[in-house]
Amino acid sequence: MNPARLARFHDCERYFICPLCHAELRLDSTSLRCPNRHTFDIAKQGYVNLAPAAKQSQFYSKESFANRGRILNAGYYSHIASAVLDAVRAHCPANRRPAILDAGCGEGFYARAVQQANPQADVLAFDISKDSVQQAAREDESLAIRWFVGNLADLPLRDAAVDCILDVFSPVHYGEFRRVLRPGGIVVKVVPGARHDEQLRELASAQLRHADYSNEQTVDQFARHFDVLDTRLVSRTFAMPPDDVRAFAHMTPLLFNVNIDALDLGRIRELTIEAQVIVGRKRHGRPPTAHVNAPETP
Repeated sequence: MNPARLARFHDCERYFICPLCHAELRLDSTSLRCPNRHTFDIAKQGYVNLAPAAKQSQFYSKESFANRGRILNAGYYSHIASAVLDAVRAHCPANRRPAILDAGCGEGFYARAVQQANPQADVLAFDISKDSVQQAAREDESLAIRWFVGNLADLPLRDAAVDCILDVFSPVHYGEFRRVLRPGGIVVKVVPGARHDEQLRELASAQLRHADYSNEQTVDQFARHFDVLDTRLVSRTFAMPPDDVRAFAHMTPLLFNVNIDALDLGRIRELTIEAQVIVGRKRHGRPPTAHVNAPETP
């Protein structure tokens, strides 16, 4: 195995615990191993599976992540990535070596952007989908990000391990986020704006339970758990060629339960990509009851 792919895990005991017994993990040859001999091999692509029993959704396939990669790499979400980087730059605790966790990293678009902008930081990134993490690790030219398959409801991370959590169009577990954040740590949460995907929503309205979208409940729930430091709405409408419209339709959770073949995608000539970026700081005191919310629509 490429030594550089192993090197990123050389100090894994700083961050990782065994998902089975919660003892610390250490690098042992090409595996992470705890004192109870639970062993997790590092794959040749440079990631480790710390949720071996997890099952990914049928909607998150290699094809869906390939479509996501196409859309993200085409620049349709660059304004959102810029807003995330601005939030990290402005609010992440100014440690010499901050630890940043991308929760629900997908194919790694935001984790790679944050690592490139913050080369001094330790960037960790996980998803429940093995396929997406495998793709993310394979495309990581920096060989610096600690990629892992993980369970959001039982993160294989030490208490107070990270300074910043990115939660971009992903589920959130407030109890686990609070547990792994250091004092003063922040969460950068990205949720869809009201106009996000509005052209597709209109086209598929007959098949959608709710043709309109509101993020009010999600934003209010976030504010119950974290002290909100900043909120920003970013929005752009892009002209989009037919092939990109088709790729977008096949990757967005908005249409997971829609018969896409029944939609006249040729009517879509442009698409609005809108998100609200919220920054919250870990709150002192007893938190509300933790829960896992549903994934947002990217």
